[in-house]
Amino acid sequence: MRRSTIRRTGAHALLAAAVAVTFTGCDFQPADIPVPGTGVGGPTYRLHIEFADVLNLPQGAKVIADGVRVGQLTNVTLVDPITATPNRPGHKGYVIADVAVRDSVRLPVGTTAELRQETPLGDVHIALTEPANASTARIPPDATIPLARTTQSPPLEDILARLATFVGSGAVTDVFDIVRRANTVLPRDTADTARISGTLGADLTDLAGHTDSIHQLVGGIGDTVNDGILRNTTAFDQLLTPYGVRHTTESINATIGVIYVLTALGPLAPSVRWLGPLLHSLDASARAVVPMLFGSRPLDTGSPSNLKKLVDLLQDKIIPFAEHGPKINMVGVTVDPSPAPAMPRDEQTRRIIDSLRMIGAVR
Repeated sequence: MRRSTIRRTGAHALLAAAVAVTFTGCDFQPADIPVPGTGVGGPTYRLHIEFADVLNLPQGAKVIADGVRVGQLTNVTLVDPITATPNRPGHKGYVIADVAVRDSVRLPVGTTAELRQETPLGDVHIALTEPANASTARIPPDATIPLARTTQSPPLEDILARLATFVGSGAVTDVFDIVRRANTVLPRDTADTARISGTLGADLTDLAGHTDSIHQLVGGIGDTVNDGILRNTTAFDQLLTPYGVRHTTESINATIGVIYVLTALGPLAPSVRWLGPLLHSLDASARAVVPMLFGSRPLDTGSPSNLKKLVDLLQDKIIPFAEHGPKINMVGVTVDPSPAPAMPRDEQTRRIIDSLRMIGAVR
């Protein structure tokens, strides 16, 4: 019995020594030993997935689709970046991950891949997601999921570290301070706050409903800048010279001085208010005189004025009547001895005015 025990011990020692020698000679990696229950059973096919980087992706990582493990990472290849040339656009460096997927799993065209981490201490795995509108076409073996359809979610450790920084840096306290200040600015009555919010909402709604007006305003500003400024750079260059700046400043100061003068004359307006009725009564006279005095030809008898009517009276009535009218030879004058009753002065004045109006001398 002792002899059999010695034989078994010697066999085990020889086996351990042989394994140790073999592993030492072949550069053994502990991760190369397949762990029972971690592989993919059955026939598989290969897919290539391009990632920008595969940081923290372990060797033999899981490939999961719809929450079920469907494959395993088999190899990782680094593609070096290529410098762009005139005849070659070039590209940045990326990584190609080769995965073995079960034959029973056929992924639709458009499937995306993402590096995810489910738990803070869990390993990163490759998650495959089918498109919302999956087509009937399937990804063939040895196909490639391009870099445009792969992403990498931030690791949970980084999220927790950033959250700890956010909480520990006092940002939460700053948010509380902002809320307290906002409460002090808003009115105490909630009805006023609701009214302000309603007014603001109505203004935003009206603004959203008239975007065409905003577009016209922006377009007008653009046209003003393009047509009024960019196409008249010569004039603006002159305005920006020392002489132009001085001239513009003097013009603005002169305009301000005129405004000051008009402002100073403001208190005088009540004292000359009595001139209003007088000036209003001269409107008719001004309408008759101003065209004659301030026209292009002040003495133009063709303009509608009393001067034209007087000329027409002399040329068309009095002179023709004197030249071609009836002739009277006066042979004597007798006076009626009985005096006629005297006419009142008001009646005489009225008849004279009627006669002058008949001949067009007055209106």
